[in-house]
Amino acid sequence: MHSAVATFLVAVGIGLSPAALAKSAPGGLAESVDAVIDRSLADKRIVGAVVVVAKDGKVVYRRAAGFADREAQRPMREDAIFRLASMTKPLVSVAALALVDQGTLSLEDPVTKWLPAFRPKLADGREPVITVRNLLTHTAGLTYGFNEAEGQRRYARAGVSDGLDNPPGLTLEENLRRLATVPLSNAPGEGWRYSVATDVLGAVVARAGGAPLPQVIERLVIRPLGMKDTGFRVTDGARLAVAYADGRPEPVRMAATQDVPFGVGAIHYAPGRALDDQAFPSGGAGMVGTAEDYVKFLEALRRGGAPVLAKATGERLGELEVGAEAQTQGPGWGWGLLSAVLVDPLKAHSPQGAGTLQWGGAYGHTWFVDSRNGLTVVALTNTAHEGMSGAFPGAVREAVYAGVATSKPAVRIHVLDCGRIELENLGLFSDSGEHDGEPGTLVAPCFLIRHPRGDLLWDTGVGDKHASRAHGASGTPGVRFLVSVTLASQLAKLGLKASDIDLVSFSHLHADHAGNAPDFAASTWLVNRADWAWATGAPTPLGVDASLVRNHAKEKTVLLDGDHDVFGDGSVRILKTPGHTPGHQVLLVKLPKTGPVLLSGDLFHSRENFEKSLVPGANTSRADTLAAFDRVAKVIRHTGARLIVQHDAGDLGTLPAFPLALE
Repeated sequence: MHSAVATFLVAVGIGLSPAALAKSAPGGLAESVDAVIDRSLADKRIVGAVVVVAKDGKVVYRRAAGFADREAQRPMREDAIFRLASMTKPLVSVAALALVDQGTLSLEDPVTKWLPAFRPKLADGREPVITVRNLLTHTAGLTYGFNEAEGQRRYARAGVSDGLDNPPGLTLEENLRRLATVPLSNAPGEGWRYSVATDVLGAVVARAGGAPLPQVIERLVIRPLGMKDTGFRVTDGARLAVAYADGRPEPVRMAATQDVPFGVGAIHYAPGRALDDQAFPSGGAGMVGTAEDYVKFLEALRRGGAPVLAKATGERLGELEVGAEAQTQGPGWGWGLLSAVLVDPLKAHSPQGAGTLQWGGAYGHTWFVDSRNGLTVVALTNTAHEGMSGAFPGAVREAVYAGVATSKPAVRIHVLDCGRIELENLGLFSDSGEHDGEPGTLVAPCFLIRHPRGDLLWDTGVGDKHASRAHGASGTPGVRFLVSVTLASQLAKLGLKASDIDLVSFSHLHADHAGNAPDFAASTWLVNRADWAWATGAPTPLGVDASLVRNHAKEKTVLLDGDHDVFGDGSVRILKTPGHTPGHQVLLVKLPKTGPVLLSGDLFHSRENFEKSLVPGANTSRADTLAAFDRVAKVIRHTGARLIVQHDAGDLGTLPAFPLALE
């Protein structure tokens, strides 16, 4: 939930057991998620839960398990109402964005335009401008009381409510007045702190929307989406799940007021707030709702925002507003306009697709929307904080992907035509002059490896820019690049664009393998460290165009020092084979029908090179090349892998023609 919660949704455990009330799902998914829920209940880490999974807009798993009230032995039910805590924030943020779509509000509006009295100052007494964007992105310089260490406690001294407690008679206006007396932690826009900013945003939304916050949220979000059980007050107390806090040997029932240690401080809970008509409407933590309602909300976001947001606004939700400093979910995450955003699944060690939205709530909840994989998951528990930042959410996530993977196509390879190279002298690729003076052509394919956990592009070809040149282009005497069909057009036939490709890896960084690299700025690159240093260093090596690669974002470049298991399941492995270049790599792919396939990169330029162990004179190291030959021969012998010599037209001719795939 905030910088002190760096463990939020990072833990990956297994979880739970008392009888479930409802189950429905395809076998693999049901078994996988049920096991997590059953074990977490059996281990007494949670008291009750409702978990809903939607795939491509259809609910494929729904289960209520455990107890809504353990002491009364009241079973959890699918329509149980939960205190949403910080799951309130996305609802209020979407209402703000809806007002932006209507032209009523602007992201760059100063907060004082709508709340003239809200003028917090910096520690030096200056009064900075806080914008609506700062509130949405938690860059306003505000924080939360539970984020303050023992020696600070500025919010506590000022009497600021975090929206989870319930001080008698406290109004939203008074809470904001108190908040404005506390110096900002940093100048707006110069730092990220998870904060009470969404409470301030709620007040802005109310003023801009011309009605109290509950009414504006009802009009802009709840009613259009048919969220019948969502609001700021519980309308059916019999369905409200009792709140529990982590404890041993089992979670403890929360009292009327309960302090639960969290981060460097503690969260002050008042569970009765959800039933109090006089409690101020906290835009950051004050709403209640059901799993079913929240899935409706998240599905609207997954589909692009309609009917509550304009398409362009909905598409922006997966874009990064704040980077590494907002990695509350761990490496590879940042922050967008309403939640954490997954930037790099590889760094996050997550099966989720890039652009996944994710957050939760302090009463014990988590959710995520993975538009790339068509997944929406809501997991509500009545146990703080296990259901939010313990092992449970990570275990649910892993179980969902394990279950869904059983229904996804298995690993397969599409061979893409990424150009060809016409050479006046094939002697460049001979060992002792056997082809000196002989002209020839080498094909330059790319390979799209589709895996249940993402797409990997192996090599990027000579470059689509050459397609407009009928006679090709030559950057090196005696060498001409030609492109008959663009890589972009082939990806489009598969329903993809460059920004959809999760991972790009290069056998090495010669220009005929990195020609389209700049088009994949959104992808995470897997590059051998030695090859990167060689290709981007001075002087530029022959055959390298450093401009194709050197500007790729550092945070999206993974430098490999050795072999690498791309998806963590052994099905796609990068193997270090230096020699042609200092950090050359080959790719070993285990296919369900064909079996292992090894893509050679430029370790071999022809079948003859492979069969006779011929080492081109232009290679950076003959000794390393011969060692790599030996290693690959052993891999082929031990795995039975089928070798595909990438530059050999004969080898490629044995593979399924695009758009068919090798399976």
